[in-house]
Amino acid sequence: YNNLKVVSVSPWLMKRAAQSLILRNKDHYCIYNGVDTNVFCVYDTLKKKNKYCPNGEKMIFHATAFFSDEENDLKGGQWILRLAERMIDKPIKFVVAGPYDIKGTVPQNVILLGEVVDQEDLANLYSESDITLIASRRETFSMVVAESLCCGTPVVGFEAGAPELISIADYSRFVSQGDLCGMESFVMQFLNAKFDKVEISSAAIEKYSKEKMVADYIDIYKSF
Repeated sequence: YNNLKVVSVSPWLMKRAAQSLILRNKDHYCIYNGVDTNVFCVYDTLKKKNKYCPNGEKMIFHATAFFSDEENDLKGGQWILRLAERMIDKPIKFVVAGPYDIKGTVPQNVILLGEVVDQEDLANLYSESDITLIASRRETFSMVVAESLCCGTPVVGFEAGAPELISIADYSRFVSQGDLCGMESFVMQFLNAKFDKVEISSAAIEKYSKEKMVADYIDIYKSF
């Protein structure tokens, strides 16, 4: 116990761990969750994108463990639907991956795919999208942010603790919880910007790869 070293997956979580009465006098480290970058990388997806955006619409992607329009939903599905409603007259499609339970109506510009089990299919969805959205109330890391960036797709979302700290600033924007005006503004900025997916992916792979995660853990073990 005297040699205990505490590893957190984000600076936000590390700060909270360091405030613990039990752990505050221990050595604390931050090592990001590793991404399998052999799967989550840039794919040539133009043909597949046409499946969801046949008329050349922009594609906004949301991946979640569960999608709900309930007001207290921790993953913020209701905000995705509200944003889609605000942007319904624009040439944009919102594509959602994840099991869902919807009580109300879904805007016509929203496509609910249900659960996407295959990781390569998920990576293709990230790759073919123009933006990935996150709307969680709180995240200790955010694999969605890391996976999306590894696939070359920028991220827009709500501040949720870790995501805004672990993301790559040049390719992500975060606004206060519930700030739909701010989210919409950044979405439009990113849709009008010219991003190089390979450039985004290269920067993300260097930061989030499972190889880097393993190397960082080995460095800690060697420090004992």
